Amino acid sequence: MTFTKKQVTARLKQVAGAALLALCAAGAEAAGYAGTQFEIEMVVFTRENGMNQSRETWPAAPHLDYSKRWVDFNTPSRGDPMVPALQPAPNQLNNKVAALQRDPGYKVLFHKTWRQVLQNERNAPAILISGGPQDGNHHQLEGSVTLSVSRYLHLSTDLWFSEWLPQATTPSFPVGQGAEEQTAPRGIAVPTRPHAAVMAAADAASEEPMELGGGNIRTESAVFNNGSSFSDRPIAATTAEPMEKLAARVAVLQEERRLRSGELHYIDHPKLGVLVEVRAVTPQDEPESQDEPMEFNP
Repeated sequence: MTFTKKQVTARLKQVAGAALLALCAAGAEAAGYAGTQFEIEMVVFTRENGMNQSRETWPAAPHLDYSKRWVDFNTPSRGDPMVPALQPAPNQLNNKVAALQRDPGYKVLFHKTWRQVLQNERNAPAILISGGPQDGNHHQLEGSVTLSVSRYLHLSTDLWFSEWLPQATTPSFPVGQGAEEQTAPRGIAVPTRPHAAVMAAADAASEEPMELGGGNIRTESAVFNNGSSFSDRPIAATTAEPMEKLAARVAVLQEERRLRSGELHYIDHPKLGVLVEVRAVTPQDEPESQDEPMEFNP
């Protein structure tokens, strides 16, 4: 069967038109996501022998840093300090987690579900993540993830998994008191997770919040965090400089991924793995009362 040039041109126009309509529909859907509340469930796990079975090597000098714009699961909402800004929700991937836990080659480090109003990349806060065994002020899994909206739903991961040196701390010396004379121990310096600073309620009210609320669904914005914030975990007004934590090896998972609502996504790495599912929240899904704080599932 042969086609004339006119028929071929017409067919190409049809295909191009269909592709354009699909692209516009996807863009319109994503544009409608901004300011919409979603339910995010995330599982982070480690492969015990992943690096040994891979050609990938441990990075010699990984770049480890926390964003200056962040929230964590203890950040209170502006409307009610007893209610977290990232409100907990029931886990739905427990069967996947159970399968991982049955396999001795895997170890689940983090599993939480929370509700969050997604914003564009400029306004989206980094969400601090930690899990696994704790050693002093650090966990074996640390870092952050950022969820945002542009033309699509986007996930950015900046997670690291540390294997500590036997003596992984070293004192900090004030400038002019022998710091330059100290020999830096060998190892990879791992940054200390930021914590909210204590503020009076009046001061907290005057701070600009990082907006997490929006849309028609009742949501809460966070009181906090561009380096300082109100916290529901009191700390001393003045604290000693934290001891530097040193790791022998650090595996880093820095990934950008486009997501689709309602689908389970898997981010692969020789040492770490991430399961993430983003689900749209309708007004009917909202709890009738939010007067009492809710507990996160471990």
